[in-house]
Amino acid sequence: MASEEKDQQQSRQIKGTKKYNPKPKQTNEDHHAKEEQTAKTDDQSNNQEKSQRKAAKEEKKKNKKKRKGRIRYLPVWARFLLVIILAIVAAILGLVVGYGVVGEGDDPSNVLEPDLWQNMYDYIRGK
Repeated sequence: MASEEKDQQQSRQIKGTKKYNPKPKQTNEDHHAKEEQTAKTDDQSNNQEKSQRKAAKEEKKKNKKKRKGRIRYLPVWARFLLVIILAIVAAILGLVVGYGVVGEGDDPSNVLEPDLWQNMYDYIRGK
């Protein structure tokens, strides 16, 4: 009979699964003792994390003090003037290439003469 019961238990159990073993019930005293232990370990881990964070902050402060700002070779106002000057030069080069090479103008330097621009202005206004 004992062998039949073992066979039945084995047939009920699915291969590869573990047999269910219920945990013994804990008393209130054991439960409170475990809570206190976990609370202590939590407090200790929190204190360690706080000390690590403080150390990291102090290290960052030290690094900030040591680090110097970037050296600017050109002041902001010089950069601003440089951009404006480069924009004007690019516009003039664009006019020269557009009038002399792409367009039907004879001499590319003619685009810089004020008479050409006065004639264009009069043409646009209808005079």
